[in-house]
Amino acid sequence: MSIRSTVKAILCKENQILLNRCQMENGEIYYDLPGGGQNPYESLEEALHREILEETGYQGRILRLAALAEEIYDEEELRESYPEYAHRIFHIFVMELCGKEPKQPGEKDWQQLDSVWIPLFEADRLNLRPRHLIGRVTELVQNEFPIYLGTIHVK
Repeated sequence: MSIRSTVKAILCKENQILLNRCQMENGEIYYDLPGGGQNPYESLEEALHREILEETGYQGRILRLAALAEEIYDEEELRESYPEYAHRIFHIFVMELCGKEPKQPGEKDWQQLDSVWIPLFEADRLNLRPRHLIGRVTELVQNEFPIYLGTIHVK
């Protein structure tokens, strides 16, 4: 088992945040920060820029590290089914948008329907991934120092 290093972006413009709108197999809609896994020998910054462009078509500039979080799958069945996601460390960055028009997304994330701009104040009420962010997006955008969001055990 290995620990997956993951980057996520809080990409903001005009009091809005860019989120990936996703749909589970049961039809439930959830929202995810754009981002994904870091490749071997790829810096966090390189991974973040690559993932944002692939999933949303946008480019951004990193302003600061916003948070660090950890997620661990507890069920053996989940660990066996999704070994690359069974233990993840999330590096969450606040970014500002570079340019107004996105390019065509090159590689949408699993379950991703599209990317949508949501008013920042509404983001705290959404079904978000990673789960650490539920009710805390505004805090992460407004806080000037990084926050450790802790570990969530997924059952």
